[in-house]
Amino acid sequence: MYNLHNSATLHHIVAFVDTGIRSGTDVLKALTLGVRAVLIGRPILYGLACGGQEGVRRVLDILKRELVYDMACCGLTSIDQINKDILYKH
Repeated sequence: MYNLHNSATLHHIVAFVDTGIRSGTDVLKALTLGVRAVLIGRPILYGLACGGQEGVRRVLDILKRELVYDMACCGLTSIDQINKDILYKH
């Protein structure tokens, strides 16, 4: 995805991520690489299995709090500010 993000092709593609999203940090990383949205399956199903509707709410709340925390650590206050400039490549 990083190489695709650096190509001119990405400007014509709407990308979604549908695997490996387990935390708010994963959401931030995906958005940083240029995806428009992430699809969250397994964490939602775990929440549903363990706590029903309230379990799903709890999972979504945890993901949101993690994302907001990680954004704050990067000095970001809005999702619109997320871009590849916050990436560290080693």
